[in-house]
Amino acid sequence: MIQISDKTKCCGCTACASVCPKKCITMQYDEEGFLYPVVDKTSCVNCGICEKVCPFNKIDKFDEHCSVYVALQNVNEKERNESTAGGAFSLIADALINEGAVIWAAGYDSSIRVIHKCADNKDSLSELRGSKYVQSYLGDTFRQIQSDLKKGLTVLFVGTPCQVHGLKRITENAQNLYTIDLLCLGVSSPKLFSKYIEYLSAKYRSRVKSVSFRDKHYGYATPNVRVDFENGRYIQQIYDSKVHANLFFSHYNVRPCCYQCEFRECPRVSDFTIGDFNDVGNFIPSMDDNKGTTRVWIHTDKGKALMEEVKKSAKVVILDNSSSNVVGGSRKQIARPSRREEFFQDSTRFSYSDLVGKWQPYQIKGTIISVIRNIINPFPFRDALTKAIRLKKVSKFNKNVAKLNNKDEERK
Repeated sequence: MIQISDKTKCCGCTACASVCPKKCITMQYDEEGFLYPVVDKTSCVNCGICEKVCPFNKIDKFDEHCSVYVALQNVNEKERNESTAGGAFSLIADALINEGAVIWAAGYDSSIRVIHKCADNKDSLSELRGSKYVQSYLGDTFRQIQSDLKKGLTVLFVGTPCQVHGLKRITENAQNLYTIDLLCLGVSSPKLFSKYIEYLSAKYRSRVKSVSFRDKHYGYATPNVRVDFENGRYIQQIYDSKVHANLFFSHYNVRPCCYQCEFRECPRVSDFTIGDFNDVGNFIPSMDDNKGTTRVWIHTDKGKALMEEVKKSAKVVILDNSSSNVVGGSRKQIARPSRREEFFQDSTRFSYSDLVGKWQPYQIKGTIISVIRNIINPFPFRDALTKAIRLKKVSKFNKNVAKLNNKDEERK
């Protein structure tokens, strides 16, 4: 029987609930708004299957030196512009849909809750593109994938490294399953994201239609959160649009297990790992066009075979034919804030407006920067300026990660 006594040892992947033969495990939200398995002990027969599939009980690892590491850009400019980076997901999904596959990835439902959705045609892929920065609701996704695999269908699943680990544990070595995991800095609370959506809908007197956390209005180099409303209005690059993302990058609203991720290190169990290549200019200057580039690691033979098809519609530069497969860096990439517990206590007793007013207060500096960005956006020098700012931020982030992990080594 699975019992979660340490929340840093549960990622909410739903593997345990998906395989329970008595269906006596349900995923329930805790006070922070994250899902955890809860067992109905009156129905449980103590078969132990749930514990066997839990990815935390046995971290699966593949060959450490089998990956091909590439930089990729989708030649379809529309798909690339809609994507967080270079559009690798769209290319892989397109290639598999041409073979009759079904695609599972994160999108929005009618209430703008982040959920895993199924797509079986190219037109329905659009809403599955782009970063969400929120833990997705999986529901019965794993069970439905198992059913499709048994029917002989080809399936592509895209998710966080821990979600992919969980799925692989229950599908074993199904050759008709393809997986993509993401370079991930953690997932934020779905509960707080829902409050953010309610806050915006009330303030702007229209239901939120969509949130794009990495809109490219200002180019790839400048992160821009755009919120569209049902009445046709939209906001971007202002306090209200950015506040949830700012809390995420301050690491307050992140799931407990994400501060020291068990699945961030390689070897990865996926076929592909994808992520931003925001410092591509340091490696391949010709690809640094401010429209987005994806880092892609291809880990498996079937992934490498599929990449040959993908290359027909992409610009691909090989960086390493035999990557050491360490794609996520050290396990600890974000520090757990010392006041995290206080933040979540406030989240239960404050309105969302009061919560962000205390923990992410409005600053005139942000408004000034937004005005400047709007002024310089039409000019040719915009790209050079924003690239320089981006590279400085990447360098600072890498130094902070190294500092964080060096402290851990010193304590040992």
